[in-house]
Amino acid sequence: MGSQNKFDGEWPYDKPVFVLSRTVTELPEKLAGKVVYPVQGEIGDVLADIHRAGYHNLYIDGGTAAKQCLAADLIDEMVITTVPLLLGGGTPLFGSLPSPLQFVHISTERYFDYMVKNTWYRQRDQAAHA
Repeated sequence: MGSQNKFDGEWPYDKPVFVLSRTVTELPEKLAGKVVYPVQGEIGDVLADIHRAGYHNLYIDGGTAAKQCLAADLIDEMVITTVPLLLGGGTPLFGSLPSPLQFVHISTERYFDYMVKNTWYRQRDQAAHA
């Protein structure tokens, strides 16, 4: 397959994008002003900085960031799209959690006869948050 630049093509986002990465050392010049980078540190500190900048509803994408947010119980809605490509290995989607998290299934959508998108909302104990 060779090396591919994951930032090729038209930029699809109309909202600020924060890139959390331990491996990306610089972004292409064409992304200047479109991406806030680098964003590094513990997920709680990173999110506190992003919240202080005025961003509160975030879309988290990527295995490591999603796992850290789940482990810290910071996910309110989960959208999982599955594509039936069996790799036979790889990194677990969720990893281990300090305690079970309850989610309620809200919807399922089917795309192109092979992709399925499921939406789940975090079910929280209201008494614990009152």
